[in-house]
Amino acid sequence: MIERIFHPIGQGAFYSERHTSCNINIVYDCGTTNPRLLAKQRVVSQSFRKDDVIHILFISHFDKDHISLIDTLKKAVKKIERVVLPLLHDEQKIFLSNIYKALGQSRLAKLVSDPNDFFGIETQIIGVRPSSDTEIGEIPSLNVLEINETRTEIQSGTPLTINGFNDWVYIPFNYQSKTRSNEFQNKLHNEGIDVGKLKTYPDYLLYGITDVEKKKIIGVYNGRGIYKGKGVSGNINENSMFLYSGPSCKKDLHKHSWIRGHYSCDLSICYIDIDCHSHRVACLYTGDGDLNKVDIRKLYGRYWDLIGTIQIPHHGSGKSFKATPFDKGGFLCPMSVGNKNPYRHPSPIVISELFLKRNFPILVTEDSTFEEDIH
Repeated sequence: MIERIFHPIGQGAFYSERHTSCNINIVYDCGTTNPRLLAKQRVVSQSFRKDDVIHILFISHFDKDHISLIDTLKKAVKKIERVVLPLLHDEQKIFLSNIYKALGQSRLAKLVSDPNDFFGIETQIIGVRPSSDTEIGEIPSLNVLEINETRTEIQSGTPLTINGFNDWVYIPFNYQSKTRSNEFQNKLHNEGIDVGKLKTYPDYLLYGITDVEKKKIIGVYNGRGIYKGKGVSGNINENSMFLYSGPSCKKDLHKHSWIRGHYSCDLSICYIDIDCHSHRVACLYTGDGDLNKVDIRKLYGRYWDLIGTIQIPHHGSGKSFKATPFDKGGFLCPMSVGNKNPYRHPSPIVISELFLKRNFPILVTEDSTFEEDIH
């Protein structure tokens, strides 16, 4: 059996899958906007046992609300064997690292600039090259246990397997978009910040910038001052990595038996019955991807009929949503949102369009968990 859980992290992302027969653990993102809250830390630390191993941690992108609790995850488990993340070029690393230094987030700066040092020598780092392809082709699968290097790169769309589970694959695709990052950089430029130096000088925050400029960076990031209510809500990345988790092809041995979820509307346990012979057991994780720029139905076309769960990107933001991929209906659509988030996520339009196309939007908040059991 596979347990797929969308954890109650609120405004952030923390999703896991456990292959119960052999205790294989997979995690996709681990963060929230307010990681200092003990309640948020407990969500992560209590999701695993101290002797558990995370076999693969997938990081969709490097926005704070998707990575800020990775340190908590590291402390909660025995070890993280490997991390799969978007491959960044040097200019991106320096820029993001400098931004996190300005925000006082030295650990996140280290994660971006040197993930090997951040995770330690026991953890393999697998970088996924960015791609502008519109459809994933036929790429040979790669057993992650056969990777010997501490750091390696793979092509977007490469099916990743683990020994003994060749029929279940994880397919990351690193789509690169400059729109969000350019918006943030333009706002910095308008405040008189030298964006060029932020991209090229790793020590710029130590020697080349004033306290006033640091405050301006923080203001633009958080949407303060003249940008009050207009911040980038953490979106300072060019990259967002999608992830398919599911069968390598249609097989009858996987079927939804039932799905369990806690809903914040009444804090009760609700059961949704799914056709027990359904083959749509795969999940597509989207991080903060933009469905207006990426045609996920075409991108994962060869697997589309196997997908029954789609994580709605960017906490249900209307700006990142396009309804076309949900036309055939029947999708389970979890989205992580904070009960009192300042961004008014999720958008009522997103919820309405999902319902109109006979899908099932599911809000995963601080009070609610969504779990799927696949037999």
